[in-house]
Amino acid sequence: MSASASADAPVATLQRAALVGTSGYLIASVLWGMNLPLSSALLKHFDPFWVSPLRYVVATALLGLMLVLSLGPRQLRSPIPLWRVAVLSLCVAGFLTFYNLGLYLTHPMTVAALSAGSPVYVAVVSRVMTGARLERGFWGATLLTLIGAGIAIQARARAGGASLDLAFSLKGGELLVVLGICSWTTYSILAQRWFAADTTQLRRTYLTTIGALPWLLLFWLIARATGLAGQPNLHPTPLPVIQLLVAAVFCTALATVAWNTGVSRLGIQTGGMWQNTVPVFAVLISLLFFGVEPLAEQLIGGAVVLAGVLYMQWQRARSAAQRTA
Repeated sequence: MSASASADAPVATLQRAALVGTSGYLIASVLWGMNLPLSSALLKHFDPFWVSPLRYVVATALLGLMLVLSLGPRQLRSPIPLWRVAVLSLCVAGFLTFYNLGLYLTHPMTVAALSAGSPVYVAVVSRVMTGARLERGFWGATLLTLIGAGIAIQARARAGGASLDLAFSLKGGELLVVLGICSWTTYSILAQRWFAADTTQLRRTYLTTIGALPWLLLFWLIARATGLAGQPNLHPTPLPVIQLLVAAVFCTALATVAWNTGVSRLGIQTGGMWQNTVPVFAVLISLLFFGVEPLAEQLIGGAVVLAGVLYMQWQRARSAAQRTA
């Protein structure tokens, strides 16, 4: 092999990883954007603590079937100690529970504003767990995503007759929202660290999805006993059942596989940036399929958020090119 050909090989590998990782994050962000209006519709029929186990039952069945058909039934067994699967699954269930409790205890605008800080929370957790330095362009991209998210959130608050001052009245759920995001970040990091490199993202996602079910049922029982959860809806009408199936298949199962693929190729810090695009896609999907007209500020804010993500992707490409030059 010639010197130029050997030099081209790492470049091609990096480009392929960037393409696969970006595709994974894009798919996950779009599907999670679809999840926002779907979840809003589902919560009219299901208790927030009851809907999560229902979604994960469907997601587990789908992922297990995909795994068996593509790689064989032996892939259903865990290649790592079960206690590690339990910890990973607890992080997944913890994210859902913390986030639901935070939403229950505080104002939705507070949750939206706190979620905009995802890149910072992700960076802190990543630094503590891995010692990883911040990637080139991180703070510039973070600033853009925070500004864009702030523009969109402020517009949504005014449209809803609320204000951010009113939203941040510290009702006790703020810390839970941040803990939820940190819990998901911990899962994302450990799901790549604890499995062997040749373990498919589908297998990792299946094992942690089925492992999350007992935790979610336990948390639902606790919420039921303490009065946070009401009587479960065991006889829903056809429409919410269809919505539940769509949310479980696309927004829970496939989106998590796509997310883990993005983390494996581009790292968790880039994922923190992509999380801020979720509301952007939610607005677009709400416009296309739910007839909700977006505000001009939401479109502007979304464009700024996307600019932040693209800026970090550009900085990553520049750094890769310099390393292989």
